Amino acid sequence: MTDPHQLSLHALSGLIGSRQISALELTDALIERCNAMASTSAMITPTFEIARDAARLRDAELAQGISRGPMHGIPLGLKDAFAVQGVPTKLCGRTIPDTSADVWHALDAAGMALLGKLHCAEFCLGAPGAQDMMPFARNPFDPARSPGASSSGSAVALATGMVPAALGTDTGGSIRIPAAFCGVVGLKPTGGLLSAKGIFPLAPALDQAGPMARDSRDCAMLMDALLSGSSPSESFADALTERLDGVRIGYVAEFGADAGASPEQRTAVAQALNVLTDLGATVEEVALPPLQVFTDCFLPLMLSEAYALHAHAVIYDVDMSANTRVRLQGGAQIDADSVKRAKTQRAHLEQMVTPIWTRIDALVFEVVPGDPPLIETIHTLDYLKAPMLAVPANLLNTPSLAVRCGTSQAGLPIGLQILGPRYEDRTVLRIGHAYEQASGHTGKPVEPVQ
Repeated sequence: MTDPHQLSLHALSGLIGSRQISALELTDALIERCNAMASTSAMITPTFEIARDAARLRDAELAQGISRGPMHGIPLGLKDAFAVQGVPTKLCGRTIPDTSADVWHALDAAGMALLGKLHCAEFCLGAPGAQDMMPFARNPFDPARSPGASSSGSAVALATGMVPAALGTDTGGSIRIPAAFCGVVGLKPTGGLLSAKGIFPLAPALDQAGPMARDSRDCAMLMDALLSGSSPSESFADALTERLDGVRIGYVAEFGADAGASPEQRTAVAQALNVLTDLGATVEEVALPPLQVFTDCFLPLMLSEAYALHAHAVIYDVDMSANTRVRLQGGAQIDADSVKRAKTQRAHLEQMVTPIWTRIDALVFEVVPGDPPLIETIHTLDYLKAPMLAVPANLLNTPSLAVRCGTSQAGLPIGLQILGPRYEDRTVLRIGHAYEQASGHTGKPVEPVQ
């Protein structure tokens, strides 16, 4: 049998369901992989014995004919921002929670087991830097380059086969950017679709939890587990198809131009559009407000809310890194009038984009403008300088999926962003899945470059 760490979530589900592998055997295999990948720094709080105890329980349930569903017995990792009762939170408030996040309750009820808490940017803000509180997760394709934004531990753990599934959070791209940089898949769901209770907040008006995996099908299965208690009208996984006949896709070419996307990025997206056309979708170019307008609206909203929430920590948390302190302090300079204008602009942007959904089912454009930057070139406030391709989905509260669509000349992954109308999360997952099946860009774990 293929090493379990190389298998997808849906493959593992079938193996456990057919009793070809036990939950404990799978858990032990993944623990072995986590130990072998310790140099990536992706996992900051292993919960191996908790996971083994849960695996024994899941195996006992199966022996009694009890299955909790497709996720029964499968371990996963959680970004450190998610509260789990009794498990330390190290980078987001430094506490030992006495309750767990709602989303973890849902996954636990679905039969999953927590393998460990995964690295994230301190207070969920920013990219890795030289003065970080803890060693940052290492990009498996090039350890000298950034692994992405704050959900980077989740992306690295997936890319290296430490876990088959993970959760991240996304305020302005923190699921999708690490997914793109590490060659995995991440979904920022519709705003409010998943509960935020028990998740460390950066800017609640923009924050959203979401699934990360190595392909879109696995993300869909995670969404089914996350929402199993809310009786969604249709299974996310069951909505997937391999054809896209009748699907209308809009290509926002100007976003890539606004962000200064590299020729490699633009070419990879153009090739992906050709694949989508071959699958039966229609593609047309559409115009949205300039990307800089979205960015200028996003930054005052995010920074002001983050500072308002965490001003006390900025002043009194002696363990906070210099990078995080400087980033949060930026919100202190934003006055009430600027916030009011940004809120008005956000509503105006939504009004401008909404009519597009009458003729378009999804929008497609780049996730990031180029290869992951070298860590030594990253400065604390770099994210304030350029138009941000990920923020439109956060401002519009729409679902947005990042999938791999190529490889750069430097051997680094290239990502494609698929954005849909509110509550059309199934549509973006369907498009991502069909594209992956046709293009062959389904994730396989990699051995990290040393």
